[in-house]
Amino acid sequence: MPPVSAATAAKTPQQALRLRRVLQSGEAAVAMRLLGDRWVLLILRDAFLGVRRFEQLQRQSGAARSTLTARLAALVDAGIMYRHEYATRPRRLEYRLTEKGLACYPIALVLWSWEQRWGDPASLPPSLIHVPCGRAVHPVFICDRCRAPVQYQDVRYQLGALRRRGSPPLETRRRETRAGRGADATLFHALEIIGDRWSALTLASLYLGNRRYDDLLASLGIASNILADRLRRLVTTGIVEQLQYHAHPPRYEYQLTAKGRGLQPFALILQEWARTWLPARDGPALDLRHAACGHPLRTRAACNHCSEVLLPQAVTLRRTAAPRRLRSRGKR
Repeated sequence: MPPVSAATAAKTPQQALRLRRVLQSGEAAVAMRLLGDRWVLLILRDAFLGVRRFEQLQRQSGAARSTLTARLAALVDAGIMYRHEYATRPRRLEYRLTEKGLACYPIALVLWSWEQRWGDPASLPPSLIHVPCGRAVHPVFICDRCRAPVQYQDVRYQLGALRRRGSPPLETRRRETRAGRGADATLFHALEIIGDRWSALTLASLYLGNRRYDDLLASLGIASNILADRLRRLVTTGIVEQLQYHAHPPRYEYQLTAKGRGLQPFALILQEWARTWLPARDGPALDLRHAACGHPLRTRAACNHCSEVLLPQAVTLRRTAAPRRLRSRGKR
């Protein structure tokens, strides 16, 4: 099967079925079950900022103790974090990132960068400083082979065999408790979108070229009411726009806005992380290529000033103001 442009949808029923299997059961879908959770992404956000202890993680994320305990246990079981004893009497533990967890750094960077551009002006994240060049950095996502910036229209994909995947389709997650008082609200806008699995899955189908409702429905295999709800949310948040292409009866297609295209690096980097750390025995379910050079796509986050690849130990924060924190709601 030749590589397909991200602007070309899977038109035949067979193509739609193959794409559905990739979206629901491919390595990126498995990664989304592990990482595509609001609380997990907040834990990673804080871990990359040096927060390691349970009480600090709870204060920063605003998660309930039971929620945080469950997410930390899942991250430890998955080999993304490990428990480190820093006191013996009484015994005290902190949570540190493993090599597998440190490899999630580009995921955190793309959300941070997107939030700086598109987030709530009242809670924009502080500037990131690239220590080697000493300048405020806005990550540029480049092809590791040709070093050119990865543009939305230059990504090609090819569907894999997906023989070994037998995991069930994604399930709708029950609404979880809101963040508690005092939580750091940085990245909340991005997580409203990415932290919802069906919204993220709908975005993935849009990135792979499906624009019309029936094509999206066929490629996702979800209930019509769920898809309609997620498309309404994506339109409301300015991620996609609804365009009418037929008058009688009215028919619409959904196109990504600049804001929506800005989240594409998240999907690309998640796919690459999954391909490395959750590899399939018979190859990736989705093979991505960079049209500019024709090689398999390997995305790297680079400094927009010195072009060096950004590493966690080489990036720090410059806070100009305290991060916005949630306040408890008063009585009405």
